[in-house]
Amino acid sequence: MILIIQNGYSCDYEMKLFAELFFANDEDVTIIQNLTYKNKIINAYTQIIFDGNIYNEDYNFEFDTEGKSKKLIKKIFTATCTKSLSHAAMKIRKINFSWGVMCGIRPAKNARELYEEGFSKEEVRGIFEKVYEVSPEKTELALTVAENEKKLLSKIDKNSVSLYIGIPFCPTRCVYCSFVSTDIRVSGKYMEEFVDKLLLEIDKTAEIIRDAALYVDNIYIGGGTPTTLSPLYFEMILKRLHEKFDLKRVKEFTVEAGRPDTVNEEKLIVLKKYGVNRISINPQSMNGITLKKIGRSHSVDMVYEAYKTARNIGFNIINMDLIAGLPDETPEMFENSLERVIELRPENITVHSLCLKRAANFKMTDNELADAEYMNRMLSYTQKRMESEFYLPYYMYRQKNSSGNLENVGYAKRGTMSSYNVNIMEEKQTIIALGGGGSSKIVKGGRIERVFNFKDPVEYIRRFDEIVKKKDEILEVIKFE
Repeated sequence: MILIIQNGYSCDYEMKLFAELFFANDEDVTIIQNLTYKNKIINAYTQIIFDGNIYNEDYNFEFDTEGKSKKLIKKIFTATCTKSLSHAAMKIRKINFSWGVMCGIRPAKNARELYEEGFSKEEVRGIFEKVYEVSPEKTELALTVAENEKKLLSKIDKNSVSLYIGIPFCPTRCVYCSFVSTDIRVSGKYMEEFVDKLLLEIDKTAEIIRDAALYVDNIYIGGGTPTTLSPLYFEMILKRLHEKFDLKRVKEFTVEAGRPDTVNEEKLIVLKKYGVNRISINPQSMNGITLKKIGRSHSVDMVYEAYKTARNIGFNIINMDLIAGLPDETPEMFENSLERVIELRPENITVHSLCLKRAANFKMTDNELADAEYMNRMLSYTQKRMESEFYLPYYMYRQKNSSGNLENVGYAKRGTMSSYNVNIMEEKQTIIALGGGGSSKIVKGGRIERVFNFKDPVEYIRRFDEIVKKKDEILEVIKFE
């Protein structure tokens, strides 16, 4: 058991997060820490009692709190605590983290908030590298993402909203998956009724947006794998959206075409007909042996065929996802995947670090996460290659349990960045969610209210009356001043 005792200042979540990077929960570890602030000096003294030995770290950091926001002061105090803990723990187990002691899923947001506090770019760089001990490479990545995010966030109209429509069906479930999805071999019989209910939810959501005097500027259909739906069901959904909403001001209309084995000409023609202007075709790997291991039922040739079909039909913005750290993939294998995707010249390339959560079947196998050194090589290679090919990093997030405690990054050719992807990360615009597993985020005066849809298609159908009530709750929150 990991026991953490803090005096003078408490940051339980962050301390536990870093303690678990060094120690297993079944190990007997006691961590005692005292924090003081005097004469502009923050001092964090940490003592770790482990395996009959005591390890100490007395860490000092000079910081003037005068004129600084409470939020920034809290972040600096927390960083001092986690750094003192990590330095003490490294005397037991040497582990290097590219992101140092930076907590949270949005490193670029930390940079943006420091800019907003009045720090210069050089000062922000110094805080990242000296306070958080972030590597120079990751620091530059965060600063670049923050600058690109800022450009997109500045264009958000306060009267605009985004729509997210969740289609929780997949042809099969990948072994690493923890997203909201169900295998159609089990849930396919519920698809027709799910679509019927979704059409009604579209009607209700349109009423809410009209009553609130708002308009839609982004639509994102995700999942699951939306293209698991038949062309008929897709046409029903897209047609209803056009009937019920004024879509003249929609800038981005995105559909995750996702798995290449679910993409065909007929479906893509339907998407194009109803104004979809961005799609994703996600190989995850361009190595056939890996695709079989992770439960993907498509081949590498299918990726090329789906991409070619989409281009022929006229899709001008295509995203392609890859995952670094898939089972038994070496850096060279990952580099092969990246190079083959680059050759296709998609407008967007998103590279994820493998993240395992409790819902993922992969956790139950003997496969292990790629080690941190391999992951660093893969993502460092990506960052350099993207820069050389003039892809700009514009959104980034981290997830707990990701390989090497690393990041997911969206890269884009100039002029093709997705404002929806930035909005969902930075939570600056209201997103109203429909369908299975959707999570509405209502942004009001600096606070965020969340309203969740049911994840499972059966629950979504059976409890649809509750979905309708939740939409009324959203309207009340939006209208409340």
